[in-house]
Amino acid sequence: MSMIGRNDPCYCGSGKKYKKCCLHKEEQTREVSFHQEGLIKYALENYQQDLAARTSKYVKKYPVAKEQEQTYANIAVCWEIFCSEIKDNKTPVELYVEKVKNSVKPEVAEILAGWTTATPSLYKVLEQKTGFIFTVQDIWTEAVYDVTINAAEKPKTESALLGTLVSNGINHEFYVGYVEMPMTELPPLKAAIEKIQPQNDPKETFKSEFPAVLQLALIDISDGVPQSQPEKKETDATSTKVEKAEDATDLKDEKYNAVTELVKANAETEVVKEAEKLWSEYVTESKPAIRKEEIYAAALDYLVSKDIRGIASTQAETAKKYGVSPASLSSRYREMKELLSV
Repeated sequence: MSMIGRNDPCYCGSGKKYKKCCLHKEEQTREVSFHQEGLIKYALENYQQDLAARTSKYVKKYPVAKEQEQTYANIAVCWEIFCSEIKDNKTPVELYVEKVKNSVKPEVAEILAGWTTATPSLYKVLEQKTGFIFTVQDIWTEAVYDVTINAAEKPKTESALLGTLVSNGINHEFYVGYVEMPMTELPPLKAAIEKIQPQNDPKETFKSEFPAVLQLALIDISDGVPQSQPEKKETDATSTKVEKAEDATDLKDEKYNAVTELVKANAETEVVKEAEKLWSEYVTESKPAIRKEEIYAAALDYLVSKDIRGIASTQAETAKKYGVSPASLSSRYREMKELLSV
C-alpha cells in the first residue's frame, strides 16, 4: 500500500483515484490518532496527581483481586478522562478539545468534539471482519460499530467487552483498553449493574457510577455482594443461603479444576504431578478470580517445565499450545513464580 501513487485507482475498489478517496481518510485517521495520544498526555501532565488520588480511592472503595488492580486502575483512569469533572466543571477531554479545536482541521475538530460525549458501555462482539476490525453491538442501545483492535490477543466472537469507544475518523477504537468476558457472564452482570441505580437509565449509571460497574465486571458475580456494596437483607430461609454459598464454591472449584484438566491435556506426563501440587498451593495462597483458565494453565505448565523439571521450552511455544498470548502467559508466570518462591 505504501507504493500506491496519488493518481492510481484506490485500493478500496471505489473506482476513484487514491488521492480523492482513502488518502484523505488515512491522513485524517493519523491526525486523530495523534490526538488520542495527546489527550492522555495532556491529562497526565496536568492532572496526574488528582487522577492518581481518585483512582486510589476507587481501588480501595471497590476492591478487586490483586492481579486485577492494574486493569482496574487503567480502565478507571480512562473513565475519569471522559466522564469525571476535574476543573471548572469540565472533564479532561472537554478541556483538551477546547485547547486544540482552533488548531486542527474542521473535520478533525468535529471528530474530537464527539469524544466529549463518550461514555463506557458493554459491547457484544458480533464478528471479526478482518484481522484487526471487529463488529460490536452496544447491549443497551443495540447500536453497531466497526472497531479497530490492534492488541496481540484478540477478543473472541460472542464475548462481551467493557470499555469506552471513540471515533478514529474511519471507525472506532477502545480508548486505553477494554475488559473481555464470556457471554455467559453477561446476564448476571447486567442484572447487577441495573441494581446500582434502579431508577436510572443504565447508560447514566455507566457515566456516574462506573467504578462500581468496573468492579462488578472484574469479580466473579457468583461470589456474592461486592465489598463496596451495602449488604442486602436476606429474607430467604437459612437452607437457601447455604445452597447459594455452596453453589458459589462449586463454581470456583470448577474453574480451579479446569486449570489442572487443561494441564493434563496439554503438558508432559512428568509435568502434570508437580503442576497439581503447585496449583493447590497457589490457589490456597492467592484464591485467584479466574476469568481465563488457559492463561493460568499455560503459566503453570511453563513454570513447572522451566523452573522445576528443567525442560527446554519457550513462552511462545507454551502460549501457542494453550491458545493464549505470550505476554499474558509471561505476566501470570512471573506472579506465580514470585508467590510460590520457585
